[in-house]
Amino acid sequence: MNLSNTLFATISNKLKVQVSLLNEERFHVKNLKTQIDSLKKLKENNYKNLSLEKLQTESNTNQNLVIMYIINISFLKANTTIHVSDIKGNMKLFYSAGSVGLTGKQKRKRRIAVSKLISLLLKKATFLSKKPIALHLNNVNFYKNLIVSKLKRTLYIRVIKSFNQTPYNGCRKKKLRRKKYTKKFK
Repeated sequence: MNLSNTLFATISNKLKVQVSLLNEERFHVKNLKTQIDSLKKLKENNYKNLSLEKLQTESNTNQNLVIMYIINISFLKANTTIHVSDIKGNMKLFYSAGSVGLTGKQKRKRRIAVSKLISLLLKKATFLSKKPIALHLNNVNFYKNLIVSKLKRTLYIRVIKSFNQTPYNGCRKKKLRRKKYTKKFK
């Protein structure tokens, strides 16, 4: 009897999670449909100059048409940083690996640093909850999936851009000059 109750409880919990995810997807699809409709109306009215002000006045869903905040995660050689800015470039939050208690070589352990920084960001940045966000990743080669999956759970991410600036093999070595051979005279 207990086994069947626990199985029923686990299956019902999984179904509840799936239903909540489907409801979220339905919400996002509905927003996309309203955006498409508003853009079709603008096109029908022969607007040749689609400026941001016109889009905001014509559409009730102006928050969904425009990205509101940018989250930038950077892996530097000796540190890991994360900062949030609005679309105009004004910085709202900034955290580095030192702000979560990591020091020295611990700051280079990417998995620990990123997970702690993301959890700190989600606690402090409550204003990001349902706003459309752009995610910029600098030199985040192998941890891209980890970061995106953690942030997608609670945030609405519209755009993900990845900037990898460190080459795989490193820079080309400088050409060595040959030493001139000189004869010694007696």
